[in-house]
Amino acid sequence: MDPVTVGALVAAVNAAASGAGGEAGRRALDSFGTLVRRVLRRGEGEPAGEPEPGLDPVAIPYDDDARLRQLADLLVERARQDPEFGRDLAAWMREHGEAAGEPGAVHNSITGDARITGPVIQGRDFHGPISFG
Repeated sequence: MDPVTVGALVAAVNAAASGAGGEAGRRALDSFGTLVRRVLRRGEGEPAGEPEPGLDPVAIPYDDDARLRQLADLLVERARQDPEFGRDLAAWMREHGEAAGEPGAVHNSITGDARITGPVIQGRDFHGPISFG
């Protein structure tokens, strides 16, 4: 089994978040949240330690690339240390990471130090005119 990488995990989470309006996207994010809680919260008799500063175990930072990457780093490291968690995370990636590579899939994002000074349109398959003003 190939190890889960931070970049692949971030791409899969972004793909799931972009489809969160549908039932499949909600299920993907719910199951990802369950994995996150296994790492960030204490389990039965297993101290998971305190969550990383700024990482709320319930609110996954889908809209903050730096914090999402920090979370992915933490999950990938836990997957290396805990083979059972690693298998579960890899299974989530197999099930939900495929959407990131789907032909015709569109994943819009504005990240990093982007400075937006006007309207932005992101999407796919627009029909008809688009105007601002």
